[in-house]
Amino acid sequence: MNDQDNILFTLTLSIQLISLAFLFIKDQRKALFVSNAVLLVGLMLGLISTSASTLFSFSDMSTESFFYNLIRIDGLGSYFLFIIQLIAIPTTIYNVSYLQHYIDENRSVKSFLTFYFTLLISMQLIVIANHSILFLVSWEIMSISAYLAMILEKEKEEVQKGSFYYFAASHVLIFVLYIMFFLLHQQTGSWFFSDYHLSFSGSAVIPIIFIFSIVGFGIKAGFIPFHFWLPQAHPVAPTVLSAFLSGVIIKAGIYGILRIYLFIKPVPEWTGWFILIISIISAIFGVWYALVQHDIKRLLAYHSIENIGIIGLGIGIGFIGSANNLPAVEVLGFGGALLHTLNHSIFKSLLFIGSGVVYQNLETRNIELMGGLVHRAKYIAVLFLIGSAAISGIPPFNGFISEFIIYSGFFKTANVLQSYYPILMLMFVVGLAFVGGLAVACFTKVNSIMFLGSERKEIKHFHTSVYDYISLGIFALLCIVIGFYPQPFIGIINKVIVNDFVPGHSSTALINIDWIYFTFIFSIIALGIIGLYMVKLRLEKRYGRRISAAWGCGYENVNPRMQYTASSFANELNEIPRSVLVYHKKVKVSDNAYPLKSKFESHSHDFVDTKIVLPSFQLLSAFVTKIKFLSQTDIRYYIGYILIIITIYSLIAILWS
Repeated sequence: MNDQDNILFTLTLSIQLISLAFLFIKDQRKALFVSNAVLLVGLMLGLISTSASTLFSFSDMSTESFFYNLIRIDGLGSYFLFIIQLIAIPTTIYNVSYLQHYIDENRSVKSFLTFYFTLLISMQLIVIANHSILFLVSWEIMSISAYLAMILEKEKEEVQKGSFYYFAASHVLIFVLYIMFFLLHQQTGSWFFSDYHLSFSGSAVIPIIFIFSIVGFGIKAGFIPFHFWLPQAHPVAPTVLSAFLSGVIIKAGIYGILRIYLFIKPVPEWTGWFILIISIISAIFGVWYALVQHDIKRLLAYHSIENIGIIGLGIGIGFIGSANNLPAVEVLGFGGALLHTLNHSIFKSLLFIGSGVVYQNLETRNIELMGGLVHRAKYIAVLFLIGSAAISGIPPFNGFISEFIIYSGFFKTANVLQSYYPILMLMFVVGLAFVGGLAVACFTKVNSIMFLGSERKEIKHFHTSVYDYISLGIFALLCIVIGFYPQPFIGIINKVIVNDFVPGHSSTALINIDWIYFTFIFSIIALGIIGLYMVKLRLEKRYGRRISAAWGCGYENVNPRMQYTASSFANELNEIPRSVLVYHKKVKVSDNAYPLKSKFESHSHDFVDTKIVLPSFQLLSAFVTKIKFLSQTDIRYYIGYILIIITIYSLIAILWS
């Protein structure tokens, strides 16, 4: 970045900080509109002037800033900065509509806006930080801001529980990151990222640093088995925050893993297999857990775990390419991971916001109580369907493009390395294809139950604001554009990889894919569909529109209770791994001649949560309660405890030095 870019970047952050000042406006509606409008100006200026301009420029992106080297925007940082600002713009637009609901109920939203704005700013600082302390402080601000924004409806028990999961997981992972950065400082004698140039062969501490990075950043990203907090926290958060949590914040974990890789590359091959194994497990069981859910936001939260697994598959391929000095494999692996990071941010934000619009109108997240929404909100149904197709990896949408690159990485690895690699790569290919199949089944269930059929719950009025349509429309348009014309985004990712991941190598594995054929084929299909639709409209205009009742499969007077439910739709698939999904059904049927009212329920509990996390927490809680001397009412005891801990930390620091 040159001096002009530095000034523009400072200006964008300043404008975003200034937006906080407008929250002092007494009228909540005015404060909501003005503060978000100012924030949008800062985000759009930042998107155009810093992240996008750096990515599209052809100069060396690895440049240091004026803040005493505290900030350094290289290719990786600029790319994640681009994602944050791009996703934040339509999410903030939806913010204006979403919070009106709370204002109508005479609830204060200023605290939520304060924490939401702080969250956005701290996220941007994380990806451009060049100093370990700045990184950790920004990370803490991000975590605490997200927690405080999450408890907007703190009077609800589920919010208290879900936010506690998030709070506890955040503090466990930051403790792990502290240790990791202390080890990096011990190895290099520096706190600056630009000074971290390590090698696995240089010290026995480096594998420990790598494991700490996977654990710490893996908790934030949501890899299984570190995912237990995610399906608890995302559903209870306000929808704006849910979209940003899933679309952007968990990607901080992906950023952290890739950043650590840049410190210690090349990596040994076992790291690639390690990432591949936890990623395929995350992808398969993430989507399988999603399939069994009835809560739409919890379902989407588990799909975040699935897609984090898909991103991890790309990273694993890149690690194997790094270990074997295969730039083409590295480019395909890291390229697929980076593009899927962007794509997931887009379509998952679209789906969360779409579910938020439905939730605000129906006041329920239970898809078993939904139905017939296509008759009330056909445009919302179409936009949600685009996001569903994209997350399922169906062409011609953006999810297909990034998954295609990851598939190409598997085939390239098998072709180049030979030996036992083809059979192993084939296993992962089959696993990824299986994940795609389950995703299609899951979102077929979701769209069928939510939007089709007749209403299970009376809907007097379905309100959708212009802000909702703008936000959802931007995300849907991005899904379509990247799917039909991925070339500019492929170019950006290739530039990031060549500058940061494989410098000195000019592998063109990513840009050599004939993307123009995808554009041509998808365009022909789209034009064909549009043509058939125009013919249909012309025939209806000439001969009139034929309207008849839907076929009732031989039944008359069909009522909503006779429709498929989400449970029955996915029952056969959920029965297969029922022990891992902790899936069970309760059926109450009367045997009398005059039967009583029957009842059916199906439930699933997270295996890691119920079998590992909760039992461990109960043991720890029981142990702590037995330590009587810690339970004191006199504040002087707690001051003494703090002084003791500070003394212990100081002694550790002296011995470390």
